[in-house]
Amino acid sequence: MKSQINGVDMTRPTILTIAGFDPSNGAGIGSDIKAMEQNNAYGLSVITAVTFQNESEFHGVRWLSFDEIKMQLDSLASKYKPKCIKIGLVESVEVLSGILDFINENWPEAYVIWDPILKATAGFEFHNNISNSIKNLLKKGIHLITPNIPEYKELFKELDPQSFVDQFNCSLLIKGGHSTDTSVCDELYIPDEKPYFILSDKVEDNIQKHGTGCILSSVIASNLANQLSLKEACREAHFYVKSFIASTSGLLGYHSK
Repeated sequence: MKSQINGVDMTRPTILTIAGFDPSNGAGIGSDIKAMEQNNAYGLSVITAVTFQNESEFHGVRWLSFDEIKMQLDSLASKYKPKCIKIGLVESVEVLSGILDFINENWPEAYVIWDPILKATAGFEFHNNISNSIKNLLKKGIHLITPNIPEYKELFKELDPQSFVDQFNCSLLIKGGHSTDTSVCDELYIPDEKPYFILSDKVEDNIQKHGTGCILSSVIASNLANQLSLKEACREAHFYVKSFIASTSGLLGYHSK
């Protein structure tokens, strides 16, 4: 597969991350781009926020306005057609809705993944009561949502996952890393299909890492752009993150394929 970048044929597909900047590069834009590079994709990026943090402490955030985000998107839309678009940290439902409107107008064929970041690893909470707007957001063309277990409960309460995807025609990957079990099970729900479970043992000593949710969704986007099925893309991403978690004993890890 080839993509046109600045008029030159490239063998890697082009994908886009729309997310916040983390100075430690353990999460957000920096981590997304590293994951995309390792998984045979060329990553474009649009910054939604500048966070003031490291891998263990969160001190604050400066949100970019939607106009500033749109200026970045306009610059990319004049040259690129990303195969997949991953959306991470955004300020509000209104900003997310505006981003989705832009995607629908400029890149209607792109596969859209929303990684709903509701709380930073260091404990800072970004959003409250976003669940009330989920139905309207899904009408704007989100193809896959990738919440962890606490995020799923916050967003969808007690709604049965398979009922949700069948009703809204949107796939759902519930990340199992927050489970207290000795194993991790990511649960993939696809409309009108049986659930698909991706199971593996937790890394020895239960090592924690900053930014694993960002990495998982970025690897899924890369895999889909390289024409893997959704099940294959999620399975490959699961084991990529497991390798990342095992790469060091601290909160920051190394990307490798």
